[in-house]
Amino acid sequence: MFCTIRLELELPYASSLKDKRQTLRSLKDRLRRRNVSVAECDNHDFWQRATLELAVAAVSRGAAEEKREEVRRMLLNYEELAILEWYEEFVKL
Repeated sequence: MFCTIRLELELPYASSLKDKRQTLRSLKDRLRRRNVSVAECDNHDFWQRATLELAVAAVSRGAAEEKREEVRRMLLNYEELAILEWYEEFVKL
């Protein structure tokens, strides 16, 4: 079972692309420590916007939902960003 998540983020404190990259690097590192795959897929040239794709693999839908909730809680507590949109999809192979 896979859970894919597409996030549209606002980075209100970023005043340059360098600030944006620093914030995203920190976020990606935290997510990867939780065994979540992360890729930036859009809004590369905007300082205060980012689009990320996340992927979570699990043995069951319940485990995938639990990991998704862990990611959601972590992102909601991350002060440097705001979640504008959240799209998720569960895929069973």
